[in-house]
Amino acid sequence: MPVHPPTQTLFIPQAIQHGLQLHTSGQLQQAIDVYQKILTIEANNTEVLHLLGVAYAQQQDYTQAETYILQAIQHTTDNSNYYNSLANVYWYQKHTGKALQFYQQALKLNPHQAESHNGLGNVFKAQNQLEKAVKHYQQALKINPHYADACNNLSIVLKFQGKFTEAIHYCQQALTLNPNLSEAYTTLGSIAKDQGRLAEAVEHYQKALSINPNSVTAYNNLGIIYQQQAQHEQAIRCYQQALSLNPQQAETYNNLGIIYNELGQITQAILYYQEALKLNSNYAEAHNNLGTSLLDKGQSQDALYHYQKAFEIKPDYAAAQSNYVYALNFLPEYDLVQLYQAHQAFNQQHAAPLQKYIQPYENLPDPNKCLKIGYYSPDFRKHSLTYFILPILAHHQHAEFEIYCYYNNTKVDEITQKIQQCADHWINCVGWTDEQLATKIHQDQIDILVDFSGHTGKNHLLTFARKPAPIQFFHTIGYSNTTGLTAIDYRITDNYVDPEIHSQYSAETLVCMPHSYYCYSPNMDTPLVNELPNLRNGYITLGSFNAYSKLNDQTLGWWADILHALPQARLKLLAKSFVDAEVKQMTLEKFKALGIAMERLQLGYATSSEATLAHYHQVDIALDTYPFNGATTTCQALWMGVPVLTLVGKTPAARAGLSILTTVGLNDWVTDSPQNYVTACVQLSKNIEALQILRQQLRTKMQTSPLMDGAKYTQYLENKCREAWQHWCMQV
Repeated sequence: MPVHPPTQTLFIPQAIQHGLQLHTSGQLQQAIDVYQKILTIEANNTEVLHLLGVAYAQQQDYTQAETYILQAIQHTTDNSNYYNSLANVYWYQKHTGKALQFYQQALKLNPHQAESHNGLGNVFKAQNQLEKAVKHYQQALKINPHYADACNNLSIVLKFQGKFTEAIHYCQQALTLNPNLSEAYTTLGSIAKDQGRLAEAVEHYQKALSINPNSVTAYNNLGIIYQQQAQHEQAIRCYQQALSLNPQQAETYNNLGIIYNELGQITQAILYYQEALKLNSNYAEAHNNLGTSLLDKGQSQDALYHYQKAFEIKPDYAAAQSNYVYALNFLPEYDLVQLYQAHQAFNQQHAAPLQKYIQPYENLPDPNKCLKIGYYSPDFRKHSLTYFILPILAHHQHAEFEIYCYYNNTKVDEITQKIQQCADHWINCVGWTDEQLATKIHQDQIDILVDFSGHTGKNHLLTFARKPAPIQFFHTIGYSNTTGLTAIDYRITDNYVDPEIHSQYSAETLVCMPHSYYCYSPNMDTPLVNELPNLRNGYITLGSFNAYSKLNDQTLGWWADILHALPQARLKLLAKSFVDAEVKQMTLEKFKALGIAMERLQLGYATSSEATLAHYHQVDIALDTYPFNGATTTCQALWMGVPVLTLVGKTPAARAGLSILTTVGLNDWVTDSPQNYVTACVQLSKNIEALQILRQQLRTKMQTSPLMDGAKYTQYLENKCREAWQHWCMQV
């Protein structure tokens, strides 16, 4: 060990103090220079080695940080602070295993080190071991009640657990201890966002940014709120600002992907998801979202790969496996057995294990009492589903049925208000966990709980898995298949979509409506039916306004065959995906390869349902998709006087057209093979007089058919609910 002159040795304490002053004032490089100068005099000064490592960590130079802190530990093996700092370095680099090891080592040396308990809380939070995280945050606060960061971290975990009141309490406590803790305002913003209080959330995020203009989390979350409010440009600016502060944020690239997908710019969305996955190949959410964009681009097999990748990385990622199951319905090669097996797999992985949480019911088993019926949906708003929900809710007999609506969305519009008027009780459950919603439904003593979502977005199937009501129904208007959940008792369908043979491929007992399970109620301020476009054009215009995900190569091939058989005909396609120039060009190229000239095609996108209806003024015949038939699009076409030609398959999604068209009396427009589909279209196109007569009669045919008889439909449904209830009463 070198011997230094006395003057240099005396210099070291003052130099350390000077370095600390620079360090704490944020002058990191100047502090590092001082620490390095000290080490030239006393190379093994463990205090300075440790401080130098901490300073490098704050500069995000983790290699240097690790080197110097390890040197300090080599010379002093019993200092818990050194192990804690080394754990922090690994934590910053997301090396959670090493971070866990050294936080635990620090606590072995000093069980009362609050910082290490806080660090362990962070590690367990990252590993989704929330109860362990809470335990360590609470221990940190027990040791140091003035530890503002631990208060905030505890509030974050409580938010994840859905304990919003407690989370807010600890946030406020953190701000009392440190009014300039921007992270606490960010947490308050996240709580408000999750609960749908978006204006309040914006205020919290803006406060966080006023304290710390470099808060990536605040910019990112603020972008999410602007996105939810359809303020897309502001959202994009926030995300881009977040990336300018930290280009390594995979989450921000993922969020940009989400917003560009919402805007219909699918190719750009895919690029952002791919950037996120370059930064983190195990980012399950990015794989899931990429799957959705690929599905919107018509690349169903690729979508399946990324959905599967998401739940392989994160086995408890129920939403990803639900998306996977949903996407299978779009592929012609999947039959009833394969679809049923996939739904069963979802149930076994995610739903069946939750049946242990089923609670005893306090519902009075009176067969004749006024029944409490609860409806769940994220789509009580301007959405294709509400054309079929409103007729049910508008015709309930409230003397016999007390109606609860559980709404999982922040969007409120005039349709939301109409539905609210139909309900006796309105519960906004935005941000609620599956467990919280189940608890609320159980407390409300709902007798019959009805799901409208199935495996579509924002579903709460894992609430239904806990069976909070003694009887549970799934209404197939939300999703044309079984849910796979053995906890759901009945599925509302019809004999067209689900003939008797389908009962063996359904987890639920089938309850078949006497006609179609669809009951349609259009907006009454829709355009009038016009004359047949052929009369002014001199040629037939075929059309399909279904989602692009339904336009597989097989279907496009049949449409090309029809166009070849009708050399003067045109084809008009509307889909949100056509906002994307690459998708549009890709589709033109596909038709070109099939021998169809670009001039015969019109590809576009309508900005609203009203605009979509107006486009039917240009269409003579609508073409249904296969194997995923249209439903809303079919009803809208018929309402505008445009007959729809459908091809019937064996899966429920491939039989919706059969259900709707037969109920309206358009049996001639139902075909049972691709050849008959093409032939029927050609033949029907040639009888222009019949097409014009049918165009003028269709709206009346719909209005006088069971498809639009909301009163009888609801009465039948109520009778089935009463029968199910009486059966339950006999069992208890």
